[in-house]
Amino acid sequence: MERSISVHEFLEVYDMVEHRNAHYFLWFLFFGLIAGIASYVNSDPHQLSSESIWLFVTGLLGILVAQKWLADGAFARPYDFIIGVIFTLVGLIGVLAAFKINLLSGASSLPTAIYDKGAGTFIGLSLSLLPALIHMVLGLQSLNHGLRSDKK
Repeated sequence: MERSISVHEFLEVYDMVEHRNAHYFLWFLFFGLIAGIASYVNSDPHQLSSESIWLFVTGLLGILVAQKWLADGAFARPYDFIIGVIFTLVGLIGVLAAFKINLLSGASSLPTAIYDKGAGTFIGLSLSLLPALIHMVLGLQSLNHGLRSDKK
């Protein structure tokens, strides 16, 4: 026998989905689109930074994976978890580097696409303090969405 969902349970789940979608929409809009345009306009020659591409694409994918037409939004939680881990780890590495704790000190043999010490990037994301803090907040928020249990 199928259990019917109460109005209260529906509103809790709806609120969680709305909060998640707002998170990725703002991520996409501010950190992806606006920052990407600013990065493009202010670079010479005009080009997008890897950071802008990361934030644009991950924000857009965050919006798309939760849509009902795409497997009824079933990819949202795994996506949130994976993106949360990536951004939280990059943010943590950058924040610790600001305190002279360099977790990547032995990683100089990695290709520059993975770790570019001169540019201060790890997988294309900046390790400077302010961007690292932003990555960590975005990552922790995504982890929160990915680890939150459905209240059904």
